Amino acid sequence: MKLIFSIFLFSFSLSFAEEILLDKIVAVINSRVISLSEVVRAKETIDARKEISPIIYGESTYDDRKLINILIQSTIIREKISAQGFVINDDAVDSRIKMTEDRLGLKRSDLLNFLKTKNITFEEYFEIIRETMEYNIFSSKIISPLISVTEQEIKNEYYKMNSGNKALSFKYNLVDFFINKNSLIDNSDTKFLNVLKDYQLTGRLPSDYKDLETNPLDNLSEENLSKELSSLLKTTDEGAFSKSIEINGYLHVFYVQKKDLVESIEFQRMKDRIQNEIFSKKGQSVTQNWFDREYSNYYIKILL
Repeated sequence: MKLIFSIFLFSFSLSFAEEILLDKIVAVINSRVISLSEVVRAKETIDARKEISPIIYGESTYDDRKLINILIQSTIIREKISAQGFVINDDAVDSRIKMTEDRLGLKRSDLLNFLKTKNITFEEYFEIIRETMEYNIFSSKIISPLISVTEQEIKNEYYKMNSGNKALSFKYNLVDFFINKNSLIDNSDTKFLNVLKDYQLTGRLPSDYKDLETNPLDNLSEENLSKELSSLLKTTDEGAFSKSIEINGYLHVFYVQKKDLVESIEFQRMKDRIQNEIFSKKGQSVTQNWFDREYSNYYIKILL
């Protein structure tokens, strides 16, 4: 009898050890334990997750570390928005799912069949929707206030997108910095630009630039410019220095104070889309920086 009990106990121990081994801990964030089975299941259903929540699963490929990072970030997001009074309970998730079903004209059975084809359970789908709702609140309440997009950034992006469009016409406010080329020891473009950038910050000039002159040029229309100068200014952003250009033995660099489209109907049409694109790009960087700072407030241990 003792032998049978010992064999049973040994078998149970092996089974329990194997279960622990198969579902070992791969990460810890405070009291939240992330198991290997969670990561494996996320990897098995990654295509469905991308389709259901591209805002969370927006990358093309995922390894174990990336999936663990998503689970860690979801934990932090839930805690942060809960502290601000935003709790996504089951009723809120169910209501969102029903709204989606109504919008697409689906019955619950249709949704379940769809999820089955994607190899994902309704319970998993339910939690992905919850996490997506939480991420949207996090993005709008915590991240968005940290992002700003200026009019100048929008215009600069528009100019880059349309740099080859010869139909674009501009009006400029410029400051012309110029100096006799022969008075310079080093008359390279790089040297001239570095001197001007330093001069803009400190008001100091090297001795061989003591004869530098400036000339403000306001409301300068493109038809008043030479072809070479027009091309140079078209590729220079507002708030930036142009490359140097030689005119009658003098090197000129133009600081573009203002750069406005003469015909701005097309710009106005595209403005919102460009702003959203810049906002989205900045959002990725700001979000990652936010998490990098926030991680120090948590006990996080990745065991892979």
